[in-house]
Amino acid sequence: MVANVPGAFRRASKSRLLPLVILATLACALVGCASQQLDENDPASLYRDAEEDIKSDHYQIAIDKFRMIRNKFPYSKYSIDAQLRIADIYFMQESFAEAAASYESFYDLHPKHEKVPYAMFRAAKSFYKDIPSPISRDLASAQKALEAYTEFLRRFPNAAEANEARADANAARKALAEKELYIAEFYFKRGQLDSARPRFLKVIELYPETDAAKQAKEKLGRIERKAQAGAQP
Repeated sequence: MVANVPGAFRRASKSRLLPLVILATLACALVGCASQQLDENDPASLYRDAEEDIKSDHYQIAIDKFRMIRNKFPYSKYSIDAQLRIADIYFMQESFAEAAASYESFYDLHPKHEKVPYAMFRAAKSFYKDIPSPISRDLASAQKALEAYTEFLRRFPNAAEANEARADANAARKALAEKELYIAEFYFKRGQLDSARPRFLKVIELYPETDAAKQAKEKLGRIERKAQAGAQP
């Protein structure tokens, strides 16, 4: 009996090790082990790997790989695609200023590329996403969004994103109108009517369809009535 113990021990050990071997094999298959290493001399391999990094939220690593593609393979189709994906990553990270600049650079460098409508829309969307909520703040991004959407709709009025572009453009116009009204009312409340008048006129002329224009007309009417009352003998 004693002589059989080592054999029994070995069989028991193998039975316990078998599940561990199976698990290790499965894990190796899932992660690719070390056999599927990244080939930095293959732009397609780099591109696929960068896309996997995006799925894992490893954005900076993905950007580094896309930049490697652009530097090492500037004439590859993957270089053009990599430039657009860098812009997409900035957008995902809500770095909208960087995203807008990258999208604009893409369609400036590749004006005939099939992705130009997409890049133009996303550039406008980046400006739009960067509009601050309080209208008292600088609304330069709203003006840029409006201009970018206007150009996009001029060139691609039937694009899939056209309706969304029109809605965003209207919202940007509304924000700009409210900002002008805000400044006009600042002067109006302080009795600086000569400064308020041109601001109200600007709202009416540039944004006639907005609620801000209706309020501007009412305030402008009050300014005119005061001016007439003051002119009477």
